[in-house]
Amino acid sequence: MREFEILVRGCFDAERLLVSYDESLRMPRTHSDEECIEACWHHRLQEMQQRGVTLYDGALYRLVDWEVRLDGRLSLALGATSYKEYVASRDVRFARGRERRKLSNPLAVCSVIETADGQLVLDQRHGVDVYEGRYHVIGGFCESERDRDSAGLPDLFGAMLREIREETGLQNEDIARQLCLGLVYDLATPHPELCFLTCLRIPLEEVRQRKPVDHEVERLLPLPARAESLRSFLFTYHGQISATGEPALLLYGGWRFGEAWYAETLWRLT
Repeated sequence: MREFEILVRGCFDAERLLVSYDESLRMPRTHSDEECIEACWHHRLQEMQQRGVTLYDGALYRLVDWEVRLDGRLSLALGATSYKEYVASRDVRFARGRERRKLSNPLAVCSVIETADGQLVLDQRHGVDVYEGRYHVIGGFCESERDRDSAGLPDLFGAMLREIREETGLQNEDIARQLCLGLVYDLATPHPELCFLTCLRIPLEEVRQRKPVDHEVERLLPLPARAESLRSFLFTYHGQISATGEPALLLYGGWRFGEAWYAETLWRLT
């Protein structure tokens, strides 16, 4: 069973990713919703404290709408939400009966990283709120207080670079090319995620010498960037890969190995 839905497939550089932002576009909330949000947050804080994990109620971007334009550009309309709202909206008691567009829908980013010597860099999550211990690609939520461009608009490529720097220690000069490969939706912990490809100028051995800022990644794992290696990994660890890491790898495989590889692999993951 898939834990994700692929909303958009494509190949978008920074010039082909258009973003608008309106802070007033928030998740609809009633008075009873407010009480439920506070109760969910308090309960989750207690759970995570027992695990030794600290939660922070950060300000996040909320995906309101998206469109692939006739000129091939991907347009995203963003509003505002918070991690506290997200914790509540993924709770089955809160989400039951609500349309997806009425949930928090914080936008996250993740990236498949390909080294100069043909290895994919994966990780296992450690000390995080969701998907603890699962295989994942580097990623995290877009933070509205940090991920802005010089004009004050959301900078989603910048958010991806920040996550890579924090979780691996890789710097901008290590990167040869970066593309957005699509937009997916995590059905298990409801939220949308932009999936990227980051091609490096350096080999795997140099990646391992970098020092991450955060400690969310338990260990970096190499995977040969070959068609059968990637397909075998997806089939072997299906259910042990995060709900957005799996489609990110699928989108990468389609970009690297072609439409037939993508269609067959996706079909066999049902």
